[in-house]
Amino acid sequence: MARVSIRLTASNKQPRLLMHLEYKIKLPDHDWVVAPRHRLNPSVCAGVIISPEKTGDPKAVVYSGPTFISITAETHAKDCDSILNLESFQEIAKTHDKGRVKPVVVIISDGGPDENPRYGKVISYAVQHFKVYNLDAIFVATNALGRSAFNRVERRMVSLSRELSGLILPHDKYGSHLDNQGRTTDFDLEEQHFEFDGRTLAEVWGKMVIHDFPVTGEYVLPNEKGAELDDIEQYWYKEHVRKSQYFLQIVKC
Repeated sequence: MARVSIRLTASNKQPRLLMHLEYKIKLPDHDWVVAPRHRLNPSVCAGVIISPEKTGDPKAVVYSGPTFISITAETHAKDCDSILNLESFQEIAKTHDKGRVKPVVVIISDGGPDENPRYGKVISYAVQHFKVYNLDAIFVATNALGRSAFNRVERRMVSLSRELSGLILPHDKYGSHLDNQGRTTDFDLEEQHFEFDGRTLAEVWGKMVIHDFPVTGEYVLPNEKGAELDDIEQYWYKEHVRKSQYFLQIVKC
């Protein structure tokens, strides 16, 4: 069902245009979802290039750069380690002389439940990265309510979404794992379907190039867990960590 938003421009004026289209319809008659709770969660990470010719100018921070997409049937916890090993992110993430991780890391997230800088697990992972990579500072920020559209990764989402137009991911590639009421009866078969669909998305997005920069897609198996989190010593936390509703900073004293 089409929707027209209130308080937003419904459409732009344009001259009348007569068009003739001939095509074969290849989509189902309806968009009914067989299993509404079955979904994949792509975690899109957009690297941002900083122009060296405009040092000190806010316009030096552009919207272009490499893109990494982690696709999983579970929630995404962290992708920092994967990004640091990608060739396309080396210029952004590591120094030119010794190939070490740059001492200051800045992360802008959309403020989701597993990315919000106020949440304990996000802070724990940030502290872990701070220690493992011997950083001078790590900053995690999110936009205020109603401002998430200004996140630079949203510019990439337009291109990524366009590639999925007309793409239907089957829920029964290897046979149905659902009963007549849409409940799962075979969990192993369900995981195989998630993996097939996840790898399909990774393949589709992995062929893309956005603003002359590559896109890397990767499906992460549900049982692939990140490193265990260490308990944060409270005195260390007090000395190094500062947080607010939209911002987290961890710095050396």
